[in-house]
Amino acid sequence: LYEGRLAWAGMDKIILSESDGYENFNDLVEGDAGPIIRNIGEGPVDDIHWLMPLQRLLAGAEGSELSIRSNSFDEPLTPDNYNMKAASTQGSAPIGAVKIDSNGAFVERSGTRLYQLVYNSDTYDYSSSDLTRLVPDMCEVGIVKIVVQRHPDTRIHCVLEDGTAAVLIFEPDEDVICWIDVTTDGLIEDAVVLPQQELEDA
Repeated sequence: LYEGRLAWAGMDKIILSESDGYENFNDLVEGDAGPIIRNIGEGPVDDIHWLMPLQRLLAGAEGSELSIRSNSFDEPLTPDNYNMKAASTQGSAPIGAVKIDSNGAFVERSGTRLYQLVYNSDTYDYSSSDLTRLVPDMCEVGIVKIVVQRHPDTRIHCVLEDGTAAVLIFEPDEDVICWIDVTTDGLIEDAVVLPQQELEDA
């Protein structure tokens, strides 16, 4: 959901519903409230793997991460006020991205690196940086899923292909970044974070 519209993406196409009409995609509806139906329209023909609603709607494709925006930062997206630019050219793996406040994290197209998307006030758009740059081999077996935990601190859990996990403890305001290996007596197949009323999520 983004700015009162339901967004879908697949192959090289992005479709947003009519404004406040989450089940309505009738392209005969005209005006600012009408649906938005667009193709990537630049670079190689990429499949879109994920959408992430941050300060802008971001899309992760095979060859780039796309920033979908209106002409002015405070204006909503409309059929006539819509443009798409590449915010990063790392390329994304077919693994869901996660939102962390106004930033996001995604798995790079090799499946072995975790990147973050942060709004850059110099370029007025998002840019990417490698969260695995200090330990490039941490996820070399391949990431299959990521989830984010917010309490007692921000942790990004990465489920790996070999049944283990790697956890990033991440507090950018305090310049904290730490990776931890997680192994168990069995295999880790999936991960989910459940918010708790206590101080720590489960």
